[in-house]
Amino acid sequence: MIIQIRGVTSDNFPEILKLNQQAVPQVSPVGMDALRWFEQKAAYFRVADADGNLAGLLIAVAHDSGYPSKYFNWFCDRYDRFLYIDRVIVAEWARGKRVAWRLFEDVERFASEHSYPLASDVYSHPPNEISLPFHNKYGFQRVGTQRIDNGAKEVTKFLKETGSTPS
Repeated sequence: MIIQIRGVTSDNFPEILKLNQQAVPQVSPVGMDALRWFEQKAAYFRVADADGNLAGLLIAVAHDSGYPSKYFNWFCDRYDRFLYIDRVIVAEWARGKRVAWRLFEDVERFASEHSYPLASDVYSHPPNEISLPFHNKYGFQRVGTQRIDNGAKEVTKFLKETGSTPS
């Protein structure tokens, strides 16, 4: 399978909305207005195509984007400069085929070029059984936790200095 990373276009939005909905509750729901906001404000909004089909996406926002998110604001309260990975989604048919890995390599290259550490969070209660081990394997360091929804959910916070990617 040939995986190509490219910039998103608004023509991708219907398929992105569908992929995002299929990934809930591992990622937060998103609507068309949010996608338009990301298109305008996200430092990084790219998709992965595999054999001509949309296989995944990654959206990341910089520390100074004004992103209205309690998850993002946790990092703003603690770090001056970072690139926050808001969501990574891989289509079910493309899982296990290194799509997420390729997206992470690309966003890390982007972050390194702009001197950003990468910030990310993953649901740890209930646990995201795919993303938690992936972050550990990819070299992210745990920097904290955040309880949300009156303690019903917890996210583990991760940070990775850019410049070294495991192979």
